[in-house]
Amino acid sequence: MAGQCVRSKFGLKTGSPRICSVWLVCFCLLAGGCSLSAQRVHPEFDTRVKTLKRAVLVPPDVSMLELLPSGLIRQRSDWDSECHRNLQNAVSHQLQHRRCSLQPLVTDADIERDFFEIQALYRLVQKSMWQQTFKSANGSQSARTFDYSLGSIEALMNRLGANALVFVSGYDRVSAVGRKALIKLAITDESGTILYYAVRGTIQGNDLRDPVSAEHILHELFSGFPRTTQ
Repeated sequence: MAGQCVRSKFGLKTGSPRICSVWLVCFCLLAGGCSLSAQRVHPEFDTRVKTLKRAVLVPPDVSMLELLPSGLIRQRSDWDSECHRNLQNAVSHQLQHRRCSLQPLVTDADIERDFFEIQALYRLVQKSMWQQTFKSANGSQSARTFDYSLGSIEALMNRLGANALVFVSGYDRVSAVGRKALIKLAITDESGTILYYAVRGTIQGNDLRDPVSAEHILHELFSGFPRTTQ
């Protein structure tokens, strides 16, 4: 069977309070036909971003979902490869305008293990970034400083011949009446410091199985990332 009832990667059904609370926030932000768009950058972003020349895309952590007429949501893992291929191409195109190339990902058992650990850590850090991105603007400036790190990944970057990691995560829910997507982008340097974080939610357009749709949403996610004039 191509689809299955949606579960998180931690084995929780969508009925879990933890999962429902996250989805409720996402759906409320997209309610009423509004789009969601926000970016955050590290305090040293303007300086450190200039050093990024060769990036590697961590395998996208994007769930393709289908809203059934019954109202149930099921995960369509059979759609993932097409979605992820389009996301990779779109990331590559965006980086080309920023004098940064996307390196092909060649893995072995050790690198796969490293990526598994990095993705698990990133999911935890991303929760804090998400909360800070959309919390109230009240409070001290220091409390709003965007400063997150995964720890040093220099050894892994040296093995990959790169000095930046790109993370793409979120979901794309397709139904007979349209689409609802929430995609998040993060870029680190070789120190593991997250220099750029962007969130884009939309209920317009097609789905990420469409290359044009993937290109459009990545273009918007990179809108706060400086382009070069070369």
